Amino acid sequence: MLNFSLLIYVGIWVAGIGMSAVGIEMTMNPPTDKTKWRYRAAFIIMGLTFFCLEVWQYARADSESKRLAHEHQEEQLRNEGNLKYMQGQLDSQNKLLTALTANSDPKQVAQLLAGMNARRSTLKKETLSLCTEMESWAKQYNKTHPFPNSADPAKATAKEQEAQNTWIQTSNYEYSTRFGPRALAIVQQYGAKGVDVRMIEQQSSYGYIPGDLVPKLRAFANRLDEDGNLKD
Repeated sequence: MLNFSLLIYVGIWVAGIGMSAVGIEMTMNPPTDKTKWRYRAAFIIMGLTFFCLEVWQYARADSESKRLAHEHQEEQLRNEGNLKYMQGQLDSQNKLLTALTANSDPKQVAQLLAGMNARRSTLKKETLSLCTEMESWAKQYNKTHPFPNSADPAKATAKEQEAQNTWIQTSNYEYSTRFGPRALAIVQQYGAKGVDVRMIEQQSSYGYIPGDLVPKLRAFANRLDEDGNLKD
């Protein structure tokens, strides 16, 4: 596989050396009227090559910097989603443990322990709740931010296409930012149970929520029993 960064660097180095060599040659051996245009042409070509390679190198560095910043932001969002999920789990357990330590009735303690056992997995409930939130958000967003349809659906103008692309990008960004971390955290829990979620994880890691994620999550939830175990 070609290393474009190395090729660009070598190209810049060669163009720079070439311009220097032409300059030295013109100084040491002043060109005649017949040869001066050759030197000028060579100098201009190498100068343009040097400039284009510098611009290309800058564009690649800027693109890579933005990509790394985006990946860092997505990683932070995933970590925040996982942290919120774990905090919710710990809060529920702490409440139950507090109730246990404050109760001395063995029968009531047994009932609380049974309740804790029954609620030890809230994955199914959280999955269905997230699906409902995602669907409700999409409906509300479409009401408050209607899609900019074209006056002539068969022939949209450039301005109409730009408005539609902006709408799609904005809605996808807000949708992914709002639900991406939680969705990925839930999907990874199904993966830990043996459900094949590799494709969804890969898409979500790029900050993209698949369009069919909600029905897939509902299908995953329907495969769990009340204890959070996969049904046979």
